[in-house]
Amino acid sequence: MALCDYTRVILIGLSLVAASACAATTTETWQVRPPVVRASSSGPPPGLFGRRRRAGSDHSNTAVGVVERSLHERGIRFGTDGTSGSLYQFLHAQYPEVAASEARPGDVLFFDMGDGAGCGGHTGLVDLVDGSGRLVFREWRDGSSRRSYLHPGKPRTRREGAIILNTFLRTKLPDDPQSTHYFAGELLCGVVRPQS
Repeated sequence: MALCDYTRVILIGLSLVAASACAATTTETWQVRPPVVRASSSGPPPGLFGRRRRAGSDHSNTAVGVVERSLHERGIRFGTDGTSGSLYQFLHAQYPEVAASEARPGDVLFFDMGDGAGCGGHTGLVDLVDGSGRLVFREWRDGSSRRSYLHPGKPRTRREGAIILNTFLRTKLPDDPQSTHYFAGELLCGVVRPQS
């Protein structure tokens, strides 16, 4: 049940309670119960490389969760510990890596964010490759799903006119060394093509 429908049910329930209170001849009470949400039994097998996910370690609203959900919908079954690094290890071991200039929709992008996690510090999923070779990809960052951009042929160029070629993946901080990279094209370290 959608949030809007749930709100509507609550409002109807409150209206009925108010109406019955006005009648004063009945002592009926109304209870509005939240919808029951059951977990799907068709999810991925537990854990990667023999490790089990900890109870309550849902990572569906993370960068890894966005990519895993898409891969599961395509019939690729696996499980990870919820980190980009473990997703990178699994996909890199099982599927071919391709050049960024050859990426196509459905390919998984991996980024080295310079935080010591190496290739697999962040991940995204290619949605579209436009006529100029720019990749439009889906990622999860700062608590929300985003549409971002990366141009493999121009990794250090932010824009050309009104067209964004590379999205900022890192926030620029005053203490950053001059050699710090910020754009998606600069931080890209791998493109993997999973196939079911």
